[in-house]
Amino acid sequence: MTQELKTNKKHIVLISAHFFPTNHIAAYRMNGFVKYLNQSQFEISVITINLENKYLNKEVWNSMVLYVPFNTVFRLRKHTPSMPKWKHHLYSINNKLIRFFSKSDFPGWRRNVNAELHKLNKSKKIDVIISSFSPVDSHLIVLDYKKTNSHIKWIADMRDEMSLNQMIGNKERSYYRDIEQKIFNNANIISSVSMPILEGFKNISHKQELKFIEIRNGFDHDCKLLNVKNKEFTFVYAGTFYGKRKPNSFFKALLELYKSEAIKENWKIIFIGTHKNFHVPIELENKITFTKTVANHKAVEILSASDCSLLIHPPSNAKGIYTGKLFDYLSVKRPILGLIDKDDVAAELIEKCRAGICSDFHNIEEIKNGILTIYSKWENDIEFDYNSLEIEKLHRKYQVSKLEKEVINLK
Repeated sequence: MTQELKTNKKHIVLISAHFFPTNHIAAYRMNGFVKYLNQSQFEISVITINLENKYLNKEVWNSMVLYVPFNTVFRLRKHTPSMPKWKHHLYSINNKLIRFFSKSDFPGWRRNVNAELHKLNKSKKIDVIISSFSPVDSHLIVLDYKKTNSHIKWIADMRDEMSLNQMIGNKERSYYRDIEQKIFNNANIISSVSMPILEGFKNISHKQELKFIEIRNGFDHDCKLLNVKNKEFTFVYAGTFYGKRKPNSFFKALLELYKSEAIKENWKIIFIGTHKNFHVPIELENKITFTKTVANHKAVEILSASDCSLLIHPPSNAKGIYTGKLFDYLSVKRPILGLIDKDDVAAELIEKCRAGICSDFHNIEEIKNGILTIYSKWENDIEFDYNSLEIEKLHRKYQVSKLEKEVINLK
């Protein structure tokens, strides 16, 4: 990095595989860290990935960002919904081989970043490093660096579980378990997106002085909200469906209400950026519109003009799942119909914000009652009594302020 850093501020280096302009929920979290940490107190540098085979240094949100390349020949390949089967299988084989031989999502990036860290430290002494998982490369880079720079303070940020992840095999679990203990032994703070995930890390750590803090994700906009009542009651769902996350139980409940005439003809459903990888009952087809993926500010605008935001996420053994779209849903103050795990954090937050109705993902009667409650309020011009104070706290700048206090107190 060629720009000389000021010497009167604490120097924070953020290491993340995902950062602006990447369109990814992980990037949004890291973007928020950089945008909202107080730059009158901190000098912030970012090291992230460049998918092209070159180094790039530029300023983003008044911070220096170094985009570092990796081996683009031996790399993970991303599947797409429209991909032919042969190509899907080929990519799957490629990805398994990459993970088996390199144990890295981005081969070569770890070595390249370590070299840049040493250069950066010579430009201005690094005080704090914040690294982001996943992938694990970011944490491994800090573990390498601290072998010769043990004085560096380290915040290991966890968006997801590692060894406690229900979706991984025993070999990967064992690999992560070993890395976790090294992180616990060397980090000063473990941060994560929810208390259940944080408690999971806390329970397997044996370092008493290690601190654990919850830094939730959140919304990151100040859009002017429309909040209009539509002539047709409008459900909106933003995002994709995959695995067990499908709208089947919602369709079943809605169809039963429709056939019994419990609700009238005056309703429609909009899916934003949703691939049609699920069955739509023929009776509902003319009621549904699929739109292409849009920029976040446009999605927020559509949500704010809805009469009901759909949150659909099946329960699992994993707890602490908010889903990224929930915060945008809450921010626009339109009624949420949640088909979710009623014993997890998303339902708790919706209830705390007085922002909608939560139904068990599999319980058709509960879903029908939820639809009828929100539809009836719409018909009678009755607004939900939103807890605006709690909703305001979900802005990323509020969440990052908690991180900022911890950084200030690091000695």
